[in-house]
Amino acid sequence: MSFAKVDHWIGKTLFLPPIIKLCQLTRQSQFAVSRLFWFIAALDGLYRAETLFGSILWSGISLLMMVSAAWRADNPTASFMFFRLLAVAFLALDLLKGAATVEWAGFEFWLFVLVAEYAAIIRNIPPRERRHVDSLSTRGSASK
Repeated sequence: MSFAKVDHWIGKTLFLPPIIKLCQLTRQSQFAVSRLFWFIAALDGLYRAETLFGSILWSGISLLMMVSAAWRADNPTASFMFFRLLAVAFLALDLLKGAATVEWAGFEFWLFVLVAEYAAIIRNIPPRERRHVDSLSTRGSASK
């Protein structure tokens, strides 16, 4: 199985359906959602920073992501399969570490990164499905 097929399966089954539903519910573009989750990932990195250098670095990244999310929310973004698969590998390693040591803190960062990256590859958001609330009124008008 090729890396492209693995990446396609992960995106299609795990990440794209909830991302599309989030875009439909919030009426935001997939690019705005991608930038939002990059901002959340940067804030998580800032929260988990343990050194002064790490705090300064993640503060700068957080500010950069905030400005990017505000000014360029709907501009198309790029995503690379290599980076997505690398993030999946780091998520798997963090989950294995969590299962072995019962220390789960930190794996959410990779989830945020993956949601941001998979949101960036969506090209079209399908329209939201309408509920059949007035099904009784349409039946009544059809019989008249």
